[in-house]
Amino acid sequence: MDAKFEILYTILKDLQEAGVLKHVVLVGSWCQEFYRHHYEDSFEIPATRTMDADILIPRRIKVEKPVNLFEVFEKRGFVPQIHYESGFAKFIHRELTFEFLTDAGAKPDEKQLRFKDLNIVAQELHFMNIPIAHSMTVQYKDITLNIPEPEAFALHKLIVSQRRGKPDKKEKDTNTAKGMFQFFKGKEQHVRRLHQIIDEIPKGWQKKIQAALNTTGLQLPDKI
Repeated sequence: MDAKFEILYTILKDLQEAGVLKHVVLVGSWCQEFYRHHYEDSFEIPATRTMDADILIPRRIKVEKPVNLFEVFEKRGFVPQIHYESGFAKFIHRELTFEFLTDAGAKPDEKQLRFKDLNIVAQELHFMNIPIAHSMTVQYKDITLNIPEPEAFALHKLIVSQRRGKPDKKEKDTNTAKGMFQFFKGKEQHVRRLHQIIDEIPKGWQKKIQAALNTTGLQLPDKI
């Protein structure tokens, strides 16, 4: 376990002990580490060593008791970096940076949303309903966490790649989606689920997926 993953695991364990982890979804590239573990270290799933860890909070989260997330992170040596106008905070560590996100819903803008019972302000982003609506629960050592279904993860990465302003991040997300599609290829369960999720999401999002495929030159695995 390298230093970055060790601190990620430690924070996830702290969130579990605080009663928060079961209500949120880990999103972003670190999910790939848990896919590799869950699917028996499949070499086809891209590995990651990113500095960023993202936790997605459902807009209607209900925790059993209030939790001060600042205390959770500060006791592990994280320093909060706060945007004082909005209250949005990142938690900075020499090995890892944590951010909290939430779904922007149908409205056109992306602002910030305060979760009073967690003492945190999360950044709204569009298309976050994909990992919320299509998540799975996995076990890693002594923690149980929610991550997007791998098919939803790949589709979300594909859409997000086209929203990236920085070419390096656009390329990274595109390559992640490509690697996941390669992992699905020839696996009936994953291919079937991939196309099922596409059928379930709004038509407008389906068009964005097709546009992203056209732009990147990627192809979805054929139905088996």
